[in-house]
Amino acid sequence: MTTTELLAVFRQEVFDLQTPYLWADSLIYTYIDDAQKQFCRWTYGIEDARNFKLTIKTDGTEWYALDPMILKLRDAIDPATGDSITLVAAEKMREKGMKFDGKQGPLRALVTGLEKGYVRTHPVPNVASVVELHTFRLSNDVGANDEFEIDAQHILPLLYWVKSKAYGVQDTETYNPKLSAEFEQKFRDYCAQAKVEQSRARRPVSTVSYGGL
Repeated sequence: MTTTELLAVFRQEVFDLQTPYLWADSLIYTYIDDAQKQFCRWTYGIEDARNFKLTIKTDGTEWYALDPMILKLRDAIDPATGDSITLVAAEKMREKGMKFDGKQGPLRALVTGLEKGYVRTHPVPNVASVVELHTFRLSNDVGANDEFEIDAQHILPLLYWVKSKAYGVQDTETYNPKLSAEFEQKFRDYCAQAKVEQSRARRPVSTVSYGGL
């Protein structure tokens, strides 16, 4: 289903079929785009292991900005060696015996949570490298006739958010705060359910060993 097909479903469901429409196409496309992004924020987002990299310098740079599309880091890889660069939450540094003392060396860890939108290297890098980031991210922008990035089963429920925004418009013909709140709650409930299902699907498969009789 494309965004334009979802727009048609929206108009059918809210009986907005005659021109001039109560809600302009451009406005509903904005809400559809926002709905997909909100779904990503409230679930795990889009898995992406190809599009984000950090170019590590040897000029004393310790802070590196993350792309604002990134919701969460899953892993960091040095493609030259295939080795993982450890991701360490700021709160875990002391537990791991880590501190920022100005020492230099090959990059061993990226510390998260010190400042929004940034990671800090440990130690101060003295070897240039490119780090591949495995992430969960927001969806790309969508407009008319675009494809969605989320799985197909999640597309129709995006209309809960679209209707919530549409009925929240301060207009004498469309404003309905009760319906707006109800549809927002339905969307939040659906996202919570989807997050549980995604977590279950991404859980590592355990192996069971059976002893001989």
